[in-house]
Amino acid sequence: MVILLAMPMMPAGASGFENEGGVMVTRVCASYPGEFITLTNHGPSRDIGGWRLSDGEGSIVINGSLVLPAGGSFTWCAPGSFFPELYPEEMRASNGDPSVVSKGNMKLADAGDQVYLFDANGTLRDLVCYGNVEPQPPWTGPPATLKKGSVLVRTAGGNGPENWEMAVPGLFSVSSPPIPAQVVPLLYPDDALPELIRQIDLSRNSIELACYLVENWTLARHLAGASARGVKVTVLLEGRPVGGVSVNGAAIAYHLQDSGAEVWTMRSADSFRRYDYLHAKYVVFDRERLFVASENMADSSFGSNRGWAVLVESARICSYAEDVFRRDLAAQGVDVFPLNTSLARAEGGPGRLLGVMPPAPAAYPANASLLTSPYGLQDELVKVISGAQERVLVQQMRIEEDWLDGSPVISALLSAAERGVKVRVQLDSGLGTEEGNSLVAETLEQRAREERWDLECRLTGDLSPFGRLHNKGVIVDDTVVVGSANWVDGSMERNREMAVVLRSAELADIFVQWFEEDWKGDASPPVIVLPWHYTEAIAGEPVVLDATGCYDGSGVANVTWDLDGDGLADLWGPMQVMTLREGQHNITLRVEDSLGNVASDHIIVYVKASSTATVPWLLYAPLPLIFSFILLRRWSRRL
Repeated sequence: MVILLAMPMMPAGASGFENEGGVMVTRVCASYPGEFITLTNHGPSRDIGGWRLSDGEGSIVINGSLVLPAGGSFTWCAPGSFFPELYPEEMRASNGDPSVVSKGNMKLADAGDQVYLFDANGTLRDLVCYGNVEPQPPWTGPPATLKKGSVLVRTAGGNGPENWEMAVPGLFSVSSPPIPAQVVPLLYPDDALPELIRQIDLSRNSIELACYLVENWTLARHLAGASARGVKVTVLLEGRPVGGVSVNGAAIAYHLQDSGAEVWTMRSADSFRRYDYLHAKYVVFDRERLFVASENMADSSFGSNRGWAVLVESARICSYAEDVFRRDLAAQGVDVFPLNTSLARAEGGPGRLLGVMPPAPAAYPANASLLTSPYGLQDELVKVISGAQERVLVQQMRIEEDWLDGSPVISALLSAAERGVKVRVQLDSGLGTEEGNSLVAETLEQRAREERWDLECRLTGDLSPFGRLHNKGVIVDDTVVVGSANWVDGSMERNREMAVVLRSAELADIFVQWFEEDWKGDASPPVIVLPWHYTEAIAGEPVVLDATGCYDGSGVANVTWDLDGDGLADLWGPMQVMTLREGQHNITLRVEDSLGNVASDHIIVYVKASSTATVPWLLYAPLPLIFSFILLRRWSRRL
């Protein structure tokens, strides 16, 4: 009797249990950001009018007819819940709405409770147990775990904890199918800022920008100008980046707001937020053109970082990106807040407008897919790398050391190498990344040696033609991935990131060229230093060609001289001594470093007629013999 009294009682009016895989409870949230319960129809279309949700103390009854189509959902949310902000497009009702009738005190306990679903006949259709309650049939096993600030999400149709997992409320990802588009490839730090400015100045209706950091005054001035001419400018910023928002970043944000732009920040409220960080870097222009980058919109990005970006011209792709932007922005009061509630006002600038614009870069046809994280981006990366046939080229700021222990992406990378695919991985060697990246490189290189794979991993060096490798790019055969996600768990599982997958042989060739230049580690040609560029000589007397002053950080590997202008080398080596016929001689010097970078220069030797006969010289005279001859002539003149 004691045991029976201790067991929770099934609500009055319940009869039996029946679940045919039709309408079931699929989400349960019991605490901040607000209580809600979602029903989803996994069977044919069904009218759930008269169906009832209960926690054993109160209930919610569907009032009147409510038809759920196959795959359709309906959510009850408690008064004050942030469900409408987190899921703005989903069908819902709350207490007081005519579509539901509330009875008793329906309030889910944070510590643990049971959720019953009954049909209009009073038959129990589903039961969910979580927290510290004592489960009852038809639930099997211990109750599911549900922590504050989380939502239970059904993963299968059974009646135990193995069919549920915790997630963050409002967290979502968007992926698009491949869509034909025109794509402009952009390289940081060279091309991105001018193209961003061009697109801002071309915009006539709307600009929607989401970014981890905006700290460049030229960009801010042009955005403010767009707002002043009537373009609707909306900006969503990470409100709490690592180290906090700088004074310069706050000044730019307020400058944009003062110009008429809407500026919002994403940050935690009551310790709740959907993402660890808004780490994406994208802009939607006029709902027609999408800019996606690996780099923040900061001075260091435009001035010294190595990164990639693309401008995708496609209204369909933009619709997917805009859906992400709109749904992220909709959570106002949850983890999105007005600027003045997040950052203290700061002054700065005023910055400058960009002067003469360079010519517009070329666009290339491609099939483009939009990806976002959490999870969606990682899943697609694994899929793309798993299909590699010839090459995988990776340029990453950082790879998490723990990924060496069987992460899906690294596992796909190693499997590609095992199949004979050429794999190259280049990592940053800057402050905060060098130690971890060195360990990753050493481990991958050792594995490649043991297995005899065509796999190399190296860190950037001091001679790299950029300040810091901040890229997050991948090339797999003729597919290129450009986006904001580092190869770490946070980016793949908890951040808001965005990337595009581009399938195009033409585009891949461009990105491969950029990768290979950086892979060499030194894209700078040798520095040519010559004692003279013009000299006069007398026929029959030796002329010294001296390139010993030329230098290169990677080392000078080859020096050649073209004496007759036919484009072919006639002499090899930094110093040569010869005699030349009368007249003007145009000689070309070519200096190559150990990485294949080449520099060339031209010298002119004008040879006058000699008044006395001289010993004819061979063109390639040994240096000791030449110097002996010079000394002998000088000695004979003294006599």
